[in-house]
Amino acid sequence: MTLTAIKKGALLVAVSTTLIGCDALEITGGPLDLGAAQANNLLDRGGFEDGFGAWRACGDPTLVSLQSNNTNTVTSAKIDPGGCLYQSVPAQANDYMIASCSARKSTTNWASMTFAYLDADYQPLKMVETALPDTNFTVVSAQLRAPTDTAFAEVLVYAEDGAVIDDCELVNTQAGMPTEYLLNSWFEDSLNGWQTCATGSVTVSDDVATIDDSCISQKFTSPEDIEFAFSCDGATADNQHAGIVIGYLDGSNQPIGTVEAALPDAQGVQPRLTLAAPSSTAYVQVMVYAEGQANVNNCSLTTVENTSEM
Repeated sequence: MTLTAIKKGALLVAVSTTLIGCDALEITGGPLDLGAAQANNLLDRGGFEDGFGAWRACGDPTLVSLQSNNTNTVTSAKIDPGGCLYQSVPAQANDYMIASCSARKSTTNWASMTFAYLDADYQPLKMVETALPDTNFTVVSAQLRAPTDTAFAEVLVYAEDGAVIDDCELVNTQAGMPTEYLLNSWFEDSLNGWQTCATGSVTVSDDVATIDDSCISQKFTSPEDIEFAFSCDGATADNQHAGIVIGYLDGSNQPIGTVEAALPDAQGVQPRLTLAAPSSTAYVQVMVYAEGQANVNNCSLTTVENTSEM
């Protein structure tokens, strides 16, 4: 799927440089692959195999206990109604961590896993909450890049009517990762660093950019023979098409290579594009657009080396 002729023309005219020739855009990308259990799990006793370790109850400690779960008869953590369990580990600015737990809630009422970055006083700086979807064991995950003043990362599970959790992981993918090229990649500073189209509107609230019949983009000088990866966590807010694009331009700002991925209909799937710079490349440019409305956060542009864990 590509932009309609009217939408495409409006978007291209709105961006200050010749952006990307959308007629030949190819849809690729797919869900972020979290992979299997990580050897570099930062959580102490993420599987509760030897007790709670560094895990702490949010309030009444009698509301959390160890039990054998119904799936593999090994130890899990049981949270009674009104209970809560969390663990904090050291972290620093620009860390990019992925948190996950295998969990089931006791009833259909609200239950969730929250992943957050905290300052030195344990005050929250940035967080994301992921609902536990089922009364059967389901793996839920969340990912964030750490903002300035980060001192700790925290994983917390809460359930109104109780839950059972197991196999929790917190993996820092930033170690050994290439430089993040995007400015304000997670919109913590509104739209600073992002260029917006003249059509429609773009607003930011709680580190989420809402793109309404418009687009946002960033452009950087790029050498030849380098491969970039571009991703965003986003979803359409209606039935209209939206997507992310990465492309290369020559010294005259003419497009010489481009690729696109559609944004999904719901959060949780993070399209990721990779594209190698062809000869005569002078610039790399990325864009997120929506023919209707889309919500986007946690974007990233890095070189491909060692990006497979992101």
